[in-house]
Amino acid sequence: HLEIDDIVDRALKEKILTYIACNLRFLDALQYVKKYLEENPRRINEVNVYCGSYLPEWRPGTDFRNTYSTQSKMGGGVHIDMIHEMDYVYWLFGKPEDVRKTFRSTSSLDIDAYDYANYCLDYKEFSASMILNYYRKDYKRTMEIVFDDCTWQIDLKRNTVMCGDLLHFSSEQQIIDTYKKQMEYFYQLVNANQQHSFNSMQDAMAVLKLCL
Repeated sequence: HLEIDDIVDRALKEKILTYIACNLRFLDALQYVKKYLEENPRRINEVNVYCGSYLPEWRPGTDFRNTYSTQSKMGGGVHIDMIHEMDYVYWLFGKPEDVRKTFRSTSSLDIDAYDYANYCLDYKEFSASMILNYYRKDYKRTMEIVFDDCTWQIDLKRNTVMCGDLLHFSSEQQIIDTYKKQMEYFYQLVNANQQHSFNSMQDAMAVLKLCL
């Protein structure tokens, strides 16, 4: 049987178009941040990412204890379920030089798989922290970018970018809308006979290795 690295290498050599569905790359607020950072290189001192939501409410009508998310042997765990956070950090800032991580499963959910993950990603000039959890009832999904002169607060749920009380950017787009934009992007690549996407198997493997 082929190992995953062999599959990735074969796809690359045979020029097979691959795209891994990480839909947050199509969120308007994150696209605004991406474009701003590319067009306005500036010193970043710190990045903080947080995603907390309540797993029992993810799939209405289903006992959350019977889903893959709660079972490590089935590939469950918040560090994998919420890989989208690591993906957009990788997309915005690139691959970190070093990663330190803590995984735990000690919350009141009482599940087998990890319900808490904490990462510290070291870049050349700054560090990024990331906290993920399954047990927060008041859903929160945010990123802070601490510049020299101000701190940006990016709220993924509200699709906004704030600097203190100043609104830099806002969009009425909902996260669910990003799935359509994602599909449109992939169809455009296929119709144009493109061989590369902006989130290939190679990129996805790099992100997965950071998460694990």
